[in-house]
Amino acid sequence: MSRELHITFRLTLEALSPLHIGAGKPDLVLDYDYVVEGNRAVVVDLDSVLQEADDETLQRAAGDPKLSLLLGAEGAQRYRACEMDVGTGSPHRVRQHIKDVYGQVYVPGSSIKGALRTALAWSAHHGALTLGGLGSRNDPRKADDSLEAGIFDYDSWDTHRDLLRVLRLADAFPSDSITPVALPVNVFSLRGQPPSLQPKGDAIFVEAIPRGTTVETTLTLDRYALRPERRVRGMQHSRKRHFFDQLVDRCRRYSGQMLKLELDFFSDCAVWKLQGFYETLAKRQASLQPDEFLLPIGWGTGWLGKTIGTKLTSGEVTTAAEAYGLEKWRSPLFPEVFPKTRRLVGSVVAKEPLGWVKIGLESLGIG
Repeated sequence: MSRELHITFRLTLEALSPLHIGAGKPDLVLDYDYVVEGNRAVVVDLDSVLQEADDETLQRAAGDPKLSLLLGAEGAQRYRACEMDVGTGSPHRVRQHIKDVYGQVYVPGSSIKGALRTALAWSAHHGALTLGGLGSRNDPRKADDSLEAGIFDYDSWDTHRDLLRVLRLADAFPSDSITPVALPVNVFSLRGQPPSLQPKGDAIFVEAIPRGTTVETTLTLDRYALRPERRVRGMQHSRKRHFFDQLVDRCRRYSGQMLKLELDFFSDCAVWKLQGFYETLAKRQASLQPDEFLLPIGWGTGWLGKTIGTKLTSGEVTTAAEAYGLEKWRSPLFPEVFPKTRRLVGSVVAKEPLGWVKIGLESLGIG
């Protein structure tokens, strides 16, 4: 019998549009966390500033600790923690991207694994969705628990049974230091007749990994846990080994369906820039290498990028919307369109979506 325990792949991720994954920290604020110098926002290590400030400076800034009162003639560069490219703008507040202890942006392995999980769930769902098949109606975060239980041998009380424990992903870092960008992002909603995409409220700025950036990590598949004789808390994961044997194909089918729906959506509301983006992305998908696929990852990919929604019928979408209070996002003008909003880069005019990446896998061998 083969003694193989695992197989490891080098995973290369290329950002095809800006990628934002929240740090779970307060927003950065102009003149309190950063200053703008030219086209760069310089984020300051405030602890270092305070340690070196003299009594007169501290007294001056005691009531309102603005950087403009604390920084000396040398400016922010002396205390620089990291930087963002802000172009010609000067945002007053920026939502932070997750960073390591050295201030370097990266893509968490958990975010990549979450996107793979969505794609696998989408590919495995073939049944009808009913209220009885939904999870807790009191907590939307648990809406898919019963679906996941059947697909991933999932049990919220015993996560050791989860099928995707056999998939291990390390965090993905760029090979060289990169400068993130601060971009305006707004919610655009379908309105009027003929339908058009219009902004809702004011844009927020987010710190993002710029388009064209490449990061690398490793993906390890636990082949031992997928052997027929192995059981995990009574679950035989080997019966779903085909999920991983067909991983690339399943992810391609999922992203292909989402590309088609997004292309139709932006064509119908005549947003030519977004239509062109998705036409280009569809052509790119058609020319991928055998071990490559596209996926939506991170913040801003919306309901379609975080659920199996592209596989649901109109009636099933209505069932879920009514069960979880999503009716307020439905429009009487477009009853068959859900969701009717998209979170896109741009303040007044939509420019591009967030979170589309290309992933490539290269086998590093069996261990």
